[in-house]
Amino acid sequence: MTDTASNTGSENGIGARIAQLVGADRVKDGLAERTFFSTDLAKRGETADAVVRVTSTEDLSRLLALCSREGLVAIPRGGGFSYTGGYTPPPGRSVIVDMRGLDEIIEINETDLYVRVGAGCTWHRLYEALKAKGLRTPYYGPMSGYNATVGGALSQGSLFLGSTEYGTTADSVLSLEVVLANGDVIHTGSDSAPGTQPFFRNYGPDLTGLFLGDTGALGFKTVATLKLIRFPEHQAFGSFAFDRGPDAMAALSEIGRAGLAAEAYCWDPYFVNAMSQASTGLQQDLSFLWAVVRNGAGLRDGLSAGARIALAGKSVFRKGSHIIQMTIDDHSRAGAAARLRKARTIALAHGAKELAPSVPMALRATPFTNFNVPERRTTLRNLPTNSLYPHSRAPAALAAIQALFESERAEIERHEMQIGTILFAVGRSAMTIEPLFYWHDPQHFHHNRIDQRSDLEGLGEQHDPPPATVYALELREKLKRVMEAHGAVHVQIGRSYNYLTTREPRVAALLAGIKASVDPDNLVNPGSLGLAR
Repeated sequence: MTDTASNTGSENGIGARIAQLVGADRVKDGLAERTFFSTDLAKRGETADAVVRVTSTEDLSRLLALCSREGLVAIPRGGGFSYTGGYTPPPGRSVIVDMRGLDEIIEINETDLYVRVGAGCTWHRLYEALKAKGLRTPYYGPMSGYNATVGGALSQGSLFLGSTEYGTTADSVLSLEVVLANGDVIHTGSDSAPGTQPFFRNYGPDLTGLFLGDTGALGFKTVATLKLIRFPEHQAFGSFAFDRGPDAMAALSEIGRAGLAAEAYCWDPYFVNAMSQASTGLQQDLSFLWAVVRNGAGLRDGLSAGARIALAGKSVFRKGSHIIQMTIDDHSRAGAAARLRKARTIALAHGAKELAPSVPMALRATPFTNFNVPERRTTLRNLPTNSLYPHSRAPAALAAIQALFESERAEIERHEMQIGTILFAVGRSAMTIEPLFYWHDPQHFHHNRIDQRSDLEGLGEQHDPPPATVYALELREKLKRVMEAHGAVHVQIGRSYNYLTTREPRVAALLAGIKASVDPDNLVNPGSLGLAR
């Protein structure tokens, strides 16, 4: 344990008692560490009494039984990339459970095509292990998957890599092992009886689905069984620039509904302009090109892709335009090319200009970004607000969102805030609209993601956020109301989106009843999903 004494963590001795249970090296009770782990990317919660890293289901079961006896709130935390208060503690005594010790890849079943993996394993590690065997999960992680964990994505809901073809993270799950508030361990799907395997999800009511997207409110996921597919042998890539946003959205919608791409998304002019101004050093450029060559479907494909990127340089960004980026997977070169031809026809019919596809090539070559590095530690912070719509309602929703930003332009400029919006085709039935706010916040800098501790001296006694941060949160509330008015649903619900209050009364009552059944004392991440303490 750390020796930085402070308030409740040391005074009530809970850290010492937990240390006796799981080992002193797995408990942090210093204020700097507890402050960091109690702060997500959007807000700072009440400071937890202790942070406990578990390394087995048995450890977690014993810990939760202790918390239940003591009346301690227990909150799961994965890689720490929540931006909706997913793991920020409420008032009162609490313990944050660091799930990253549960990182074992338990079984890769190449015959039955599933993988059993600990909830604390990162998507990057899982991807590399599976790729070595010619396999992949259908959805295979967020861009933050270098640090983000499997369990975090299953709890919060996640979409990106593979999502245009295969949907969100929940669509790739077969079974779960879950530890309930009192320490009981349960298994879902076909794995819920002795002598069975976790190969089939819908054996009776979908209890696996019950614990997906719950933002950790119903239990602690310790092991997940995910579907496997053969790693696609060939890829094709496309980049298309549009002068008008509505044309880009229409093309993206048609490409998504046609099922042509593994990932298809659109940057607005803010992101295009920002990328066009970015620069990298020669060493980084060469490392990137080598990654493209190394990760090509074969030497020929890799060398060809690397050569195209080298020739294109930074001309791949057409400033002021809306750009669709797409990656296409297929098990034959001819099949990938045929899909790309269909996607190209759609884009050109909507007025696109084709660009060199350097960006989707880069993403497939190095799909995960390590955000916890010194060069990314700045005062600049960002706040996404996610929303999903049926294709028919997405254009009106985007127009309303843009109208809100226009009406707020004076305040946005006063706080020196920048806003960019990403569109993403999810499966064949949904479109994501995700505005991201960017602004400077000195407090954000003092929560050090590299050392995983907060700089208490830098934070000082000031707990009130700066005016720009206050405004960002106010604008987000207005944005959420616009989204709700257009029938949006969300991933990463946490404590930020109005989930429970927008459900039918009987549905809200059913959810409250389920919570009472699995967590009668409301000690597991209370307040998440709107399930009040």
